[in-house]
Amino acid sequence: MDAHVPQRARLARMKLSPLKRFLLAALAWLPACFALWWWVSGLTVKLPVWLAGQALTLLWPDLVASVSQGFDTGGMPTMDVLTRIAVSEVGPNGQVATGYLEPSVHPLLYGYSLPLFFGLCLATPQEEERRWGQMALGCLAIWLAQAFGIAADALKLLALGSGPEAAAAIQAAGLNVNLIALCYQFGYLILPTVVPAALWLALNRPFIEALTGRPFGEPGGGSAGRNAAS
Repeated sequence: MDAHVPQRARLARMKLSPLKRFLLAALAWLPACFALWWWVSGLTVKLPVWLAGQALTLLWPDLVASVSQGFDTGGMPTMDVLTRIAVSEVGPNGQVATGYLEPSVHPLLYGYSLPLFFGLCLATPQEEERRWGQMALGCLAIWLAQAFGIAADALKLLALGSGPEAAAAIQAAGLNVNLIALCYQFGYLILPTVVPAALWLALNRPFIEALTGRPFGEPGGGSAGRNAAS
């Protein structure tokens, strides 16, 4: 008998759960957000690069002269750090050339949490005013975390990947190599993944409670605990 039921009627009876609707919406929004983020990457890194540059030049003026945004040979944005560390090299003609170290950091490695957070916000059913407020707050938090990551990466390059002159300058500036490595790992491995997820969870407690059927943060058996308390 069911074979004679019109296809439209059968589809109307198929109701997706809120969790499935959210997952489908996220799968639709995330690729679009990542594509847009990649396309305008030169703009999205401007503030993090500026913040990282301010931190590096103000905290270690004897080590870092200036910071600017550039682009690599593939057209991807970079943070170029002009240091006060002089190095000498012998050229092919035997003459010695002296210059200053200028390492480059790729800020996009620390910025993928931005399209991830935007995709989650767009997939979450909520009022548009609240959605845009969350996205603005997410930009601020994620850009601060991104600035921390690229600043730590720049110091790591100087301390561990730029030769003995740079390592000596890092030591003279009073910086601890182990602390730099720890900050680099934290900014590279932890912040880009934890910040967007934690921020989305904190800002969407009612939606999460509706999905799980219990208060957010409750380990389990929320209804049983409430019944016992009543």
